Order: sequence, then structure tokens, then C-alpha cells
Amino acid sequence: MGMFAIFPFLIILIYLGITFGILYLIYTWVNKFIVLRQEQNDLLREIIKKMDNK
Repeated sequence: MGMFAIFPFLIILIYLGITFGILYLIYTWVNKFIVLRQEQNDLLREIIKKMDNK
């Protein structure tokens, strides 16, 4: 009977692990997207400055 009491805890731990894993992947994707967007904005600013100087 003691073995069957562990299964609900294991299922909850696996469920929480999957949930946190998905949230972590979403966080890293959004963070990467924001960094790329900032780099793109910086490059566009440099291009505009060079075009203004000509």
C-alpha cells in the first residue's frame, strides 16, 4: 500500500516539471526576441546616422 501512495506525488511532480519547463522555454524565447529586436533597432539607428552624414 505504501508504494501506491507515492504515485500521486510523482504525477504532480512530473506535471509541475513539465509546466515549469514550458514556462522556461517561453521565457527564453521572449527574451531572445526582445534582444533581437533591440539589436535591429540599434542597427537601424546606425544606418540612419550614416545616411544623414552623407
